[in-house]
Amino acid sequence: MSHAAELAIFLVAAVSGTLGAMVGVGGGVFMVPIFSAFLGIPIRAAIAASALAVIVNSLGSASVYLHHRMVNLRLALLLLISTTVGAIGGALLVTAAPITLLRVIFAITLYAMIALMSLHRASAHPVTVGSDRFGLGGSFYDPAIGGTVHYIPQLVGFGALLSTVAGFLSGLLGIGGGIVQVPLMNVLMRVPVKAAAATSSYMVGVTVVGSALLYYANDLLVPQVAIPAMLGVFFGAQLGSRLGRRIRGVWLRRLLMLILLYLATTLLLQALGIPVPGAR
Repeated sequence: MSHAAELAIFLVAAVSGTLGAMVGVGGGVFMVPIFSAFLGIPIRAAIAASALAVIVNSLGSASVYLHHRMVNLRLALLLLISTTVGAIGGALLVTAAPITLLRVIFAITLYAMIALMSLHRASAHPVTVGSDRFGLGGSFYDPAIGGTVHYIPQLVGFGALLSTVAGFLSGLLGIGGGIVQVPLMNVLMRVPVKAAAATSSYMVGVTVVGSALLYYANDLLVPQVAIPAMLGVFFGAQLGSRLGRRIRGVWLRRLLMLILLYLATTLLLQALGIPVPGAR
């Protein structure tokens, strides 16, 4: 692999890390389709490299969010049980799944998340009063509005069950699960989008660790791809986690939806054998 290709991987990972930290999806949801569709990297190698980069992204962004007390640690530890189990199951399937099927699953996942993110009422009106049976209520200071936001997560049991899906997709696609976890917490559990993004950033690194070990055992990790991807994500995560605190949640959601729409369409067209300008 040429130095120019490694530089391209680094730059893509840096931008993906910035966006991923801002919206709490780990960056892999951007890296995998770009690596595969535009840089010509085999999708399984892209998934494995993304998994390692997601761990780095989580460490970089979560440290900032923890410093500003935006992570709901109690909620994260509860949801991690089901996401980790799902991630191991997904990683066991990735080596056997056909490449075309992986692209279709990735595209459908992104389209589903776009539809879910369009349901924005939960982020506008978090639940602030009522029963908090599990003691998961949280609060954080939002500099974009100049005030403290309080919330009580809803439908905790159902949310924990659905987190298994987030973990499964994390293991299967190397995306950390944040692309499911953020809208799940935001729309279903009524956690404000910034707290959901911060909590997801903390979770995704832990979720992916088991999957990354399985990728390594199956010789899917390519150092020339994984190393520049990890370095790029590290720098991007530092920037994204700081920008994310200062941008209104509605703008984060719109940015995510536009990018995912483009990437999902590109993957789907490739899976159908339809040429995409600029894609390989």
